[in-house]
Amino acid sequence: MKGFTYRYQVKASDIWQVRMYYAYASYLAVVNLTCIIASVALIVTQWAKAGAVFRAVMLIFLSLFLVLQPLVIYLNARAQAKQHPEEITLSFGEDALTIETAGRRERHPWNDIISLTVRPTLVIVYTDPSHGYILTNRVLKDTRKEFLEFARSKREKKGMKTR
Repeated sequence: MKGFTYRYQVKASDIWQVRMYYAYASYLAVVNLTCIIASVALIVTQWAKAGAVFRAVMLIFLSLFLVLQPLVIYLNARAQAKQHPEEITLSFGEDALTIETAGRRERHPWNDIISLTVRPTLVIVYTDPSHGYILTNRVLKDTRKEFLEFARSKREKKGMKTR
């Protein structure tokens, strides 16, 4: 039987990556990028003419999107990771995904897997619209390519979406 098993603990950085991908792949991304570009344009064009207060405002405005927002997202991710400190084991078999954590075991046939989200540094396997399992490159290591081929072959057989 071919399959993949990954045993790991979800870290705050894993959740942070997911949230940052979504922050910059949604309508929020348009607002973020517009504000970053606007603040850089202001700094470049107005720095020489601006007084100390306006310079500080321009730097604060830029740092809201480049520093503060990612920091707040990280702090929220850290709090979420602390709520689930136990190790998780994901076993992807021919017929199903088996999840083991904190003495509980769940089995999700491939029909239950509603989508795979593939990003450069992670893969998220969704078992329903609001629950997904994060597999970062740290977890996948050198099996990423083979795992994706395996999961996509299951997806094609079951009609699952890949995002």
